[in-house]
Amino acid sequence: MTGLTATQDVGFTTLKWNPVAGATDYQIERAPLGTPDTTAGTVVGVWQSQRTITPDKPSFADSGFKLGDGFRWRVRARFGTGTGAVLKPYSTPVTGTTLGHPGPAELLTAWEKRDTAATEPLQRPYTTTAEEETFAVALDAASDRFRRVELTRTIQNRPLDLYILGYPKPPDTAAEISARPTFWVNCNVHGNEASGRETCFTMARQLATTNDPTILDMLSKITVLIMPSSNPDGRALNQRGNSTGQDLNRDHALIEQAETKAQAQLIRDYTPDVSVDNHEGDSEDLPILTARHLNVYEPLFNEGKFLVNEWMYGAAAQSGWWMGPYSTGGDSHEGILRNTSALKNSIGLLGEARAAPGTTRPAEGGTNTRPNENRKAYAHLWENWEAYRYFYSKLNQIVALNKASEAYQTGQTVNRTVLRGSYPWPLVPSVGANPNDQPDVDTPLAERILNPSPCGYFMTLADYNAPRSSISPTPIQAGSIAERLAIHGIKVVPWGNGVLVPLKQPLGGLVAPMLDAASVLPFLRTAVRYYGSCDGSTVGGTVPATLSLSLGAPAVLGPFQPGVDKEYVTSSDATVTSTAGDATLSVSDAGPNPGHLVNGTFSLPQPLQLQAKTGAFAPLGATPLTLHTYSAPVSSDVVTLGFKQVIGRTDALRTGTYSKTLTFTLSTTNP
Repeated sequence: MTGLTATQDVGFTTLKWNPVAGATDYQIERAPLGTPDTTAGTVVGVWQSQRTITPDKPSFADSGFKLGDGFRWRVRARFGTGTGAVLKPYSTPVTGTTLGHPGPAELLTAWEKRDTAATEPLQRPYTTTAEEETFAVALDAASDRFRRVELTRTIQNRPLDLYILGYPKPPDTAAEISARPTFWVNCNVHGNEASGRETCFTMARQLATTNDPTILDMLSKITVLIMPSSNPDGRALNQRGNSTGQDLNRDHALIEQAETKAQAQLIRDYTPDVSVDNHEGDSEDLPILTARHLNVYEPLFNEGKFLVNEWMYGAAAQSGWWMGPYSTGGDSHEGILRNTSALKNSIGLLGEARAAPGTTRPAEGGTNTRPNENRKAYAHLWENWEAYRYFYSKLNQIVALNKASEAYQTGQTVNRTVLRGSYPWPLVPSVGANPNDQPDVDTPLAERILNPSPCGYFMTLADYNAPRSSISPTPIQAGSIAERLAIHGIKVVPWGNGVLVPLKQPLGGLVAPMLDAASVLPFLRTAVRYYGSCDGSTVGGTVPATLSLSLGAPAVLGPFQPGVDKEYVTSSDATVTSTAGDATLSVSDAGPNPGHLVNGTFSLPQPLQLQAKTGAFAPLGATPLTLHTYSAPVSSDVVTLGFKQVIGRTDALRTGTYSKTLTFTLSTTNP
C-alpha cells in the first residue's frame, strides 16, 4: 500500500491511497496519536469499489471520533472475504489532529459540549428542547446575521422555529427574502431521526460566526433558512410521526397538521429556490434523491438529476462519502417534500444518512452511540454545505429555471396532468451495495394520466368551506379546503354556486393530485373535472358585493433584550377578497398611547412599525395607517404583514409582556 494521505474536514477525515490491483476491498485502521506501529488500532472502515463513481480512486471519509483529537491511520488491501481472505500488510501510517467543533466554544450546542466533556457517558443524548432554546437565544445575541422567527406552535405547544441568516444581516421581511435567492435546510421531520437537527444547529452557527470570505460572499447573495426542528413533538417523544402519529413527510400536499401548514406558508412566502430535507435510513452513508413526480417541469427534473448524479456523487467520491439513489426513490407521492418543492417550482433534495453502522463502518456498533451519531451528523453537514455550494455555483441559472417552471405551469403548453407517477431514473454504475439494480419507477396507472387534462376542478361552496378532520392516526381538525388552498397560495375562482380551481397557475402541478376523485389521496372525492373554458367566457353569473378580510396567527416579536440596540422583526398574513373597483387595507390603534406597545401603564418609547407585501415600514400613530391599496378586484390574495419594533440601548423596559390590539380594515370608495 502506498500514497496514503489524510485531509481534515469538519467532523471527518478524508483518507486516500493508491489502489492495489485485484484487491477485493480495503480495511481502514485508526489508533490514538502516539500509538506505536507495532500496536494494532481499530478497524473503523471497509472501503468497497462498487460504492463510488470513481472505483479506481479510493477515498474514505473516516468519522465517528471525538472532534479535535489526534490519530494514526493505516490502510491494508484484502483479497477475498470471510475466513479465507488474504490480508496484505498495512501501509505506512499517516497522522493528524482532527478539526474541533466549528465556531466559538461558548456557542456550542449541549450535544457538542457532551462530546468534549472530560467524563463522557456511553449514551450521549441529543440536544433537548430546552437546550435548543438556550442555544438559539445565545446565537441571536451573538450575531446580527441571525434572526429567529416562530412560525407556529405544535399541538403540544412547542415552537416551530425558523432561523434566517444573511450577510451583513438577513432581509427584514418575507417579501424581501422571496425577492432574493434563498436556500432552505429542513431537519428532523421524523422525530426519531435526530442527527440532521444537530447538523442544522452547527450550520447555523457556522454561518452566523464565520469570517471565511467565500462563505460571507455566499451569504451576501443567498439568504439561508434553517428549520432545525420541523417535528418538535415527535423529537420530544422520540417517534417518527408527530403527536397525532402523522408522518409529516407525507403531508406537504394535504397539510392537515400544524407543522406542515407552517412549512407550506414558508414555501409560499419565502419561495426557497433550493431545499435539502435531512433524514436517516437506507443502505449507504448518504442516499439522496430529488423530485420525480411527472407533473414537475421536465428541465427542473433534469437539473435535480444533474445535482444528484453529477455534482453530489462526484463531490462525495472526492470527500470519501458513499452516495447512492434512495431505494424507494420512485415514490412520486405529491406530499413528500422533495416532490412538493419541485411542484412548487424549486429544487428539492432528500438527504438520508444510514442509521445503522453496516459492514463498512464496523466500529460504530455497541453501547457507545456517539461514533454513530457523529458520522450521521457530520455527513449531513457536509451534504448540506455541498448543496449550498452547488446553488452558489449555478445561482443565476437555477433562479431562471425556477421562474421558467412557474411560467410553464401557467402557460398554454401543458396538455396532460398526472395524479401519481415518476420520471425514470438513469442507472449510474458503482454507487451502492447493489450497483446493477435499476432505480425503481412509480409507473402511473392509465386512470391516473389525464390527457387532455381538464382546465380545472369545480366544487360547491359547501365542500369548499366545510370543516374537515385529518386522516392521521389521531384525527384532528385539519381546516377547510378553502383555508388550506390559501395556505398553499393556490388561486381559486368564484364559479356559479361554487368555486373553480384552475390548473394553469404557478402551483398547477399540485391541483389534480389534490382534487381529482381518482387521485391516491385527494382532499375530497366530489370535486368535478371541468373541461370548459376556465377564463369564464362560457359561464354567466352575478357577483355579489364582497369585502372579506381574514387574519393569520398573531405576530410575536419578543423576547426583548434590555440594554441592546436591536430591531425586532416578525410577520403574519392576511387574506383579502374584494369585488370592488378599488380597496384599501389599513391598520389603526384605538388603545392607550396609540402606535406604541404597552405593558400595563408602561409603553415602549419608539412606535411600532408595519408594512405589507414589499412596501416600506411606516410608524403606527393615532390615525389609521394605509398598508396596501388595490386598483382592481382580488380573490384570496395572501398579504404578508411585517411588524418591526426598534428598541434602543437606553430604552427602559418593564418586566412583563408588551402588546397591543390592532384593528385591520378593508374598505372601498368604489363598490
